Amino acid sequence: MRVLFTTWASGAHLVPMVPLARALLEAGHQVRVAVPSECAAAVARTGLVPVQIGALPTAVVRPPDAAHRPRGIWPTDWPVRPAALTPEQHGVLRACGDRQVRIAEAMAQGLVAFARCWQPELVVHDAGAYAGTVAAGALGVPAVGQLWGSAAVLRLDRQRLEGPPLPGYARLMRRYGADPAREPDLWLDPCPPSLALPSRARRLPVRFVPHDGTPPDETPSPYEARRAGAHPGHLGHPGHPGHPGRHTAASNGRRGPSGGPRRSGPVRVCAAWDDAGGPPDAVRAALWAAEARGVEVVRVGSAAEGRPPAGPLHRVLPGCRALLHQGGGAVVLAAAMAGVPQLVVAPRLEHQLNGARLARAGAGMYLPAGALDATRPGARAAGARLALDLFALLEQPSYAVAAHVLRREALAMPGPDNAVRAVTRLTGPAV
Repeated sequence: MRVLFTTWASGAHLVPMVPLARALLEAGHQVRVAVPSECAAAVARTGLVPVQIGALPTAVVRPPDAAHRPRGIWPTDWPVRPAALTPEQHGVLRACGDRQVRIAEAMAQGLVAFARCWQPELVVHDAGAYAGTVAAGALGVPAVGQLWGSAAVLRLDRQRLEGPPLPGYARLMRRYGADPAREPDLWLDPCPPSLALPSRARRLPVRFVPHDGTPPDETPSPYEARRAGAHPGHLGHPGHPGHPGRHTAASNGRRGPSGGPRRSGPVRVCAAWDDAGGPPDAVRAALWAAEARGVEVVRVGSAAEGRPPAGPLHRVLPGCRALLHQGGGAVVLAAAMAGVPQLVVAPRLEHQLNGARLARAGAGMYLPAGALDATRPGARAAGARLALDLFALLEQPSYAVAAHVLRREALAMPGPDNAVRAVTRLTGPAV
């Protein structure tokens, strides 16, 4: 069977799709991953075959300003209670949906042209790549939506989340001979059940499988193994207690969540940030405050601030006792699989949603990034408060207990092989 995968962005959009694609290959199926040209290298690094379908204009990809710092108070379960949202809040969601439609419009011509040539029997697309549903509708084959760790099945392609398709999306579907009412036949959902919001969509739980962005037959280099192993190097600022060459304070002496002996060695936390600009000043201040208390801070992504990152997040986390991050789905899932409590400083709506669900499960805390004071004195004060939250995650056993409960739940979810059987059944008995 030929299976066409598609996404419009690498990183968190691509990561959840890789395990299913590899499992399909191992089962003897043919797989191609159609992406904009700027994503092709990331696909190739996973060992999958990329198909370039053109470039996305920067103006199309840029998120609407309202989505960066959403104003007002949003219900913590807003995706399932659209009637509780204000007209302004619905306007923010409409702007986000229109942006995804513009991305789909930019992808559709190349994607549909390749699909008509290659003739896949199934299309798997990430939840924000509406062009995948367009291509499946144009060919009359099943479509499968791949969620990336969001607590909800976000239907931004719908008016007011549950109404008819957005006008631009309906026009795009009709342009390629597809029914505007067409929806994915199945959603693959890696979100642990205790974090997920209810949905009428047909969802299949699939265990999150992290990967390094390298083909399965490759192993990390010795440098990566040293950086991401049991003793990752500290990446703090010179002059702070944990900087290389300085003594790092030992455990704070508290007993583990089960009353067992305390953990030997340094107290280590991880800071992971996705935005190219790095963390806000308040987050930096919180990390410096933690270092001043003898906590070893391991930085991943743009949180490394120009230093070599510690290594792939899922390899770093098992040695850490807390994670501070933005609330992206793939990071939430990696920490859940590691059983690590999480402190989320959430800039965007989906990040805030994930943070609220983690806090509700008792496995972490969260704060909207918009609540932080951006002035220099305000950032120092906000950083001190964030540091107290971080220390609470380290010192209060309930957070570690809840994080380990979440880990057991995540590990118990069915693996990619189960998803292979489910998606191939969509194509009929001939498979």
